[in-house]
Amino acid sequence: MAGLTADQRQRFSAALTRLDGDEDTLVMLAEMVTEDAPTMVAQLESEIDSGKLEDVAQTGHALKGLLSTFETGQPVSDLQPIIEAARSGDSGEVAVLFKSAQPRLRELVSEIGNLS
Repeated sequence: MAGLTADQRQRFSAALTRLDGDEDTLVMLAEMVTEDAPTMVAQLESEIDSGKLEDVAQTGHALKGLLSTFETGQPVSDLQPIIEAARSGDSGEVAVLFKSAQPRLRELVSEIGNLS
């Protein structure tokens, strides 16, 4: 496998630390995220639009888990308030929070995709 660039090593230094510096594993995980995350973000948006808050909470939790190998701060941490608002039944708050987080989530997914 091709090695990571210096910028990628710096951007995902915490992830590499969690993986004991194993770049090959990080790239393998990036390939999985690249396959699943875009669909999950779109699914989350669809569930929010249709008011399926129980599904929003489940999908948001799954997406948070998927992305947390690479990032534990923003935008992944932005998913927790969305999950909590969905669980409390506040569809308006869910929509506002997701609208704010969505561009950063898509950017993170793109950055992860560049690893593979």
